[in-house]
Amino acid sequence: MIRFYLNHIDEIVLILCLVFTFINTIRLVRRATVSVRKVPAYFVVFGATAIATFIGGGHLFEISYRAIERANNGTFVYDYRFYSLILMGMVLLSLSIRMLREIGAWFRGIPGSQRSAIRTALLIIAISAPTGVFTPIGYVPSIGCAITLLFFPFAVRKRVADVREDVVVW
Repeated sequence: MIRFYLNHIDEIVLILCLVFTFINTIRLVRRATVSVRKVPAYFVVFGATAIATFIGGGHLFEISYRAIERANNGTFVYDYRFYSLILMGMVLLSLSIRMLREIGAWFRGIPGSQRSAIRTALLIIAISAPTGVFTPIGYVPSIGCAITLLFFPFAVRKRVADVREDVVVW
């Protein structure tokens, strides 16, 4: 079973990403107190969910599995490379979970949460984009956040003021 997972990790994680994004979108839209457009909301949620899935289900699982495999063989070395791979994964995973919470707060109408989610997305881009120089897969979190930021203006409908709100009754 583990060999199947390691041989097909990219396909499995991509399918999990799409399914988890769909589930998260349904969950966040159902809890929303503001009017949310469902299709743009899917793409807003996609970036954070994709990062969490790719990092948690792919990157951290594979790094941990390889470390355990090497430890069992007696060839494991705790070095800066191993430390940095785990640390980068944990930082990006925690930031993507934070961004999901902020998106959920934005859908619930909490003031300032949209700005906070945008800042978190920009922070993820600032952290992950330089890693693309070393390996092209380092751009994946940046691309996910770019998709999220691209659909931000379209996810929540603008509230139309009710005419009765402007009328002052004496």
